[in-house]
Amino acid sequence: MQALILNAAGEPDVYDEVVPDCGEDEVLVQIRACVLTRRDMDLYTGVQSQQNGLSGRLGQGLTGIVEYRGSKVTSVTPGDRVLVCRTDAGFAEYLSLPAHQVVALPDGISYEEGAIALRLSSVIYGIDQAQVEDKTVFISGAGSTGLLCAQVARLSGASNIIISDLHALRLRRAIDLAADTGINASTEDVNRRILDETGGQGVEVSIECTSEEASFRQCEACLRPHGMLVMLGAMRGLLTIDMHDWAARSLRLTMGREQTQDTRSLVERGLKLVEIGAVRLRPLLTHVFPLHRAREAFDLIHKDPNRTVKVALTQDSDPRTPH
Repeated sequence: MQALILNAAGEPDVYDEVVPDCGEDEVLVQIRACVLTRRDMDLYTGVQSQQNGLSGRLGQGLTGIVEYRGSKVTSVTPGDRVLVCRTDAGFAEYLSLPAHQVVALPDGISYEEGAIALRLSSVIYGIDQAQVEDKTVFISGAGSTGLLCAQVARLSGASNIIISDLHALRLRRAIDLAADTGINASTEDVNRRILDETGGQGVEVSIECTSEEASFRQCEACLRPHGMLVMLGAMRGLLTIDMHDWAARSLRLTMGREQTQDTRSLVERGLKLVEIGAVRLRPLLTHVFPLHRAREAFDLIHKDPNRTVKVALTQDSDPRTPH
């Protein structure tokens, strides 16, 4: 079988591997699609090295078809379309994993769209923690996580959604999907715009989606007293907080990443929202490449990020660019 792995030269490459065995409590899934993530790009650009036992495999949000099930598995049958609820496997033609780590992928959701849906677990968890109903929300970053946040926040009753990003394409999609105001951080003073939009008060909830320290600082700066900052980005390094300032303003910090045992139920919630059309995934999917053109996909994200939101890889032979 084929697997997408970062080679010794630091480039994405396709390798042949042995099809894994399937245990009695496991399912063997033929993987059809994945999406490329921040971690994948960090490995590709050398920002993050392979360490702490991390797999060299690339890609997350795996979707596919159940090829075989173990003798003790009754929850799925061969031929079922599924989404894999784990982030450490990487894209390979076949994957063997415990049956409880897959959820049914509704027929109306493509494999490529389904690959994005895995991120809904953390988004829904983070929005739940923030209790955004009737509140003004600022989202820093209009990538796939930020665009999902905007939609889920709107469904959860947020009264005003402000989002910022460096790229105009992403901001346009944010406005089309759910946001009330888009701020281009490359040309505008984000904090000043937020204050203008909120009558000088700031926001009640800010959500960090970029994993950048500057974004975190913006999120804390724009909070009004008693505000909450939700961390959905994964910071690369240590981050300091001025506790005197936070105490003076009675600010709160919550982490948006759910525990592993909660991922499955949160993904199922997210897929139901997608199935009924309450959350849209297609606008987030800007490009789809076949596996053998993986390097082209990585280069596109790295060199021309204004053209991309989420890029998928598939086992299909023909690339497609959604409109």
